[in-house]
Amino acid sequence: MQATDDMTLEQLEKEIWPEPKYTSHLVTTCHQSRNKRLGDYCVEDFRIMLGQSIGAFHLLPRAIEILRKDPFAEGDFFEGDLLVAIARHPENFSLLAPKDVMHLRTACETAAASTDPKLREPNLSLVESLIAKLYCKARK
Repeated sequence: MQATDDMTLEQLEKEIWPEPKYTSHLVTTCHQSRNKRLGDYCVEDFRIMLGQSIGAFHLLPRAIEILRKDPFAEGDFFEGDLLVAIARHPENFSLLAPKDVMHLRTACETAAASTDPKLREPNLSLVESLIAKLYCKARK
């Protein structure tokens, strides 16, 4: 259990979003997830929020813990969709502690080398590109 399990992104970021003017499923889900206790997040919640680069400072380290246990952690789309959602937003990696960079790199390498399940293109290239970026970040 983490100290922030009972807190929401709104509480942690001290920012309350106004009601959305556009009510797509994605927009509604993101707004609702900002008011959800972090301890109640599931893989799909992390996938959606990190896929939109929302709350990355607080959510990315938690998602990496999930990927440490299972690089192919799956939301609603396909095996590895959490890793792929994270890989699509390399701008968030500046938020990571060195240990998280190492853990994410290990999860990426495990997923990229796996034959069962196997990442398919273009996701494999995306994860391989992330591995290279994480090696560069680790050297800085």
